[in-house]
Amino acid sequence: MKNFTLFFPEKIFFGIKKLNDLKNIQIPGYKGILITGKNFAIKTGLIKKIKYILSDKKIVLFNEVEPEVSVETVDKAASFARQENIDFVIGLGGGSALDCAKSVAGIYKEKYSVKDYLDNKVKINKEPLFFIAIPTTAGTGSEVTKNAVLKYTEKNIKISLRSEKLIPKIVIADPELTLTMPPDITAYTGMDALCHAVESYFSISANSFTQILAKNAIKLIFDNLYIAYKNGKNIIARYNMLYASLLAGISFANAGLGAVHGISHPIGAVLNLQHGLVNAILLPFVLDFNKKAIKKDLKILESNLNCSLIQNIKNLNKKLKIPENFKLYNVSKEKIDYIISKMEFKTGSMSYNPIKMDEYKVRKILYRIF
Repeated sequence: MKNFTLFFPEKIFFGIKKLNDLKNIQIPGYKGILITGKNFAIKTGLIKKIKYILSDKKIVLFNEVEPEVSVETVDKAASFARQENIDFVIGLGGGSALDCAKSVAGIYKEKYSVKDYLDNKVKINKEPLFFIAIPTTAGTGSEVTKNAVLKYTEKNIKISLRSEKLIPKIVIADPELTLTMPPDITAYTGMDALCHAVESYFSISANSFTQILAKNAIKLIFDNLYIAYKNGKNIIARYNMLYASLLAGISFANAGLGAVHGISHPIGAVLNLQHGLVNAILLPFVLDFNKKAIKKDLKILESNLNCSLIQNIKNLNKKLKIPENFKLYNVSKEKIDYIISKMEFKTGSMSYNPIKMDEYKVRKILYRIF
């Protein structure tokens, strides 16, 4: 028997047309900031739609979030929000947009740079602004977590801003908002969600509740990701993928992840690769490395799924045109050393891995992949 504590957003609105429920939410204050990416929301008309739904509020726009959001962008967005004297924050987009919005909501009242929090000079003490998370991709899980992954440019690392205070108040997960995702983003975010589910299932902090969520997410992704990749307008596949992403997000938010994410962040930062792509390549290798430690749980999971987990992941990667390894990037031994030097072994995702990781073990995995 294992005791556990669970963290959730205050309310989750999930389903088709749920964006319209924005009008029924009691949002404190009058003026809000909508934080999103540079192109997506304008092209899809979602900014206009949200402003129309919230016609009794004044919404200002910050749409400068890059694909891997940087600390500079967070500080710029926070500064703009303070100038506008806002009352609430809405994040619209993929993980980077949500992580930027989440960070702004968290640091708005303190008036420090986000780097001060990442450098452990200060902590988030004040209650964040009211934060609504609206994901438009099915994968990152940022809408249900207490952390925001940011690119710390001058250190050339990805690092998480973490606090239970950062968990969104409201989540609106509407599958229709994911219909315009291109195939590559569908693949990468979908494999990110799969990685969240698999790693949280085998995490040393997993419990029976999180494992149920993770198992269901894995099954949904195996059954629906390739369909969504081939036909982005298939609303049933999009529905199931967003649902799977939500389940996986809640699972890893409460159970932690593992060595895939611990290794992935520095690789992504150094090689400038999309997070989900890196995770997808790493996942079969790390699972194989962990095999002895997860033997019992793996057998139970594979029995429930009626498949070989590692082989199924490899097959799915192949169908999604994801490379088997990183060899095409021609990474030198010196660069591998540099990547390893950016890893944190005692805290963060790596600390939840079923096998205690160190530089030697990571090097063994990376030499197989690079």
